[in-house]
Amino acid sequence: MGAKKIITLFIAVVIIIVIAILIIIFMKRTFEKTSFQDLRTNLLLIQAKAKTYTENVNVETANLDTEKEEDSTKIAEVKDQKLKGTVLESCDDSIKNAAKQAGIEDWTDFYYLTQEDLNDMEININVEKDTYYLVKYNFEDTEVVYTKGYEYKGITYYKLSEMKNIEL
Repeated sequence: MGAKKIITLFIAVVIIIVIAILIIIFMKRTFEKTSFQDLRTNLLLIQAKAKTYTENVNVETANLDTEKEEDSTKIAEVKDQKLKGTVLESCDDSIKNAAKQAGIEDWTDFYYLTQEDLNDMEININVEKDTYYLVKYNFEDTEVVYTKGYEYKGITYYKLSEMKNIEL
């Protein structure tokens, strides 16, 4: 009888260990999926706000001619007033290097968003150290970049446009 109890106990322990491992795997996948969905949602929020700001600039500058110096100055002033963030070209090297790592080679229309900018946009994101949010204010193609990136199946995705196609 004693050997039978030991075998039963051993089988029960093995079953409990297998169930625990399956639960851990499930929880890890759920956490990864939730983290990714949170990130993508935050980037979509930034994109939506950026599109609104871009549309506001376009409405105020619709009748201006970029070829005329005074109109170009007015367009620049409206952009300074309406668009959140700092022009990427005027940022320090650490931000520029992070942008390069994220695959941004043409910095035209890209802005770096600080914690304060995100707060002003009413987007509740806590910016991690050495992680940057960049936005391209462009009427046809508003892009949002997360310089830390999101790794999935050995590939790191930085741009919202790339992340939209990932299905976990």
